[in-house]
Amino acid sequence: MLNSSDNSSEEDYIPLSLHVVTFSIVFMGIDIVFSLLTNILLMLTIINAPSLRTPPNNHLLNIGMNNVILCLCMILSLVSVGTKREDLVYVQSVTGFQLFIVSNCSLQYLCAFTSICIYRKTTIKRPSLCLRMRKRMVTRSILCGWIASVLLSVVFCLSFMPNNDRACDTLNPFQREFRVCDSRKRLTSEQLVILIVYVGSYVAGLFIIFSSYYSICKSLNLTGTFRKSRVSPWNRNSSMSSEAGPDTLDQTQQMNGDSDFVKPYTISSGKSDDIIVHYQRSEHALTFEDIFALENPILAAKLKQNNSQKKPLKPTLSNTSTQSTKSKICTFTDISPVANLQRIQNIKNASALRNQSLRRDRVSLSSATKNSFIMFIAYLVCSFPLLILCIPGVLDFMSTDARINTIVMCHLLFYINACFYPMWYLLFSKRVRQCLFRLLENILIRLQVRR
Repeated sequence: MLNSSDNSSEEDYIPLSLHVVTFSIVFMGIDIVFSLLTNILLMLTIINAPSLRTPPNNHLLNIGMNNVILCLCMILSLVSVGTKREDLVYVQSVTGFQLFIVSNCSLQYLCAFTSICIYRKTTIKRPSLCLRMRKRMVTRSILCGWIASVLLSVVFCLSFMPNNDRACDTLNPFQREFRVCDSRKRLTSEQLVILIVYVGSYVAGLFIIFSSYYSICKSLNLTGTFRKSRVSPWNRNSSMSSEAGPDTLDQTQQMNGDSDFVKPYTISSGKSDDIIVHYQRSEHALTFEDIFALENPILAAKLKQNNSQKKPLKPTLSNTSTQSTKSKICTFTDISPVANLQRIQNIKNASALRNQSLRRDRVSLSSATKNSFIMFIAYLVCSFPLLILCIPGVLDFMSTDARINTIVMCHLLFYINACFYPMWYLLFSKRVRQCLFRLLENILIRLQVRR
């Protein structure tokens, strides 16, 4: 920054080009309007809709608050880029606060996506986790994320702010004028340690996110195998009895001259090192419980655990039981074929309803995972160019004007984060759209615009 009044008059300053200033003002003005509007709508929709007040959506509220703070940084950028150096009294304070907000918002996005992945991974492995524990997990993760991001951002800002107005060292390009410098200063040992810790936090967060997404996709059966593995049924002669054992079947196949016969329930390798699993095909080998366990092993284990628990005794209508109650009306069990068909139909209906509920839960979880992964990819695209520019010496091969223009574009790309996430949910989430339309309709009714 400026060292003294005497030195400031002797030093040369280079102004930011007019077309860059104009483009930055127009872009940030539009981004501020869209970001504030979409974030406020999304947060109001989540708060006023009972179906959206769930623990995972608290992460969306956290991201919305972070977007509003980023809008504040864009407003400060508009002030600093549109005001000359001699007219802006607190130049160093404004530029330092912008650097702090950008650093904190970038870390906060990373902490939010890390918390979302950890929450999804934990709830998939432990579906019986109570609501109180889920709320506590989300609250603690958000609180720890804010503490870590604020501390790292303060240390980073205080370390790199003193030379923030030098053209070769600046990290905040939204200034009307920059001091001319011949070459970049070398980093001190303290700045080097802080930069390593700052970049290391990003690497650790990305590792947790990618490993969590892989575990989630693996639990949802969304990942493929690394090699070609297939299951091949064992063909049996239809004239043979299904009660024949493997030895009998083997002898029969050898008598028939079948040299390609493979015993059931065996594993062999194919021509191109493919794994082939041979099994015995049977129409009625799997019960409903087995099929249910194959489709959703998590809920099947939960239901099995609940069924294994002892249930309290209830009064019955038996005359021999000590806990029996007398009934005025005799109860009979209809054992006619029509009643059996009715009972079977009721079992099928209950099974269909259960499968529909499980399928709906699976689709909902897959949709939430897809939305969070798309948001994370957008964060990588918008934020990583700015993170790479923080590494010293990356843009030393460029001229001064090209370096400043590159940092300006990377900052503007990072500001897209403020409006992308709420617009994605408002446009592509059916539940959020329905709750938003209901909220707007209630507002119009209260304003007596619509009955």
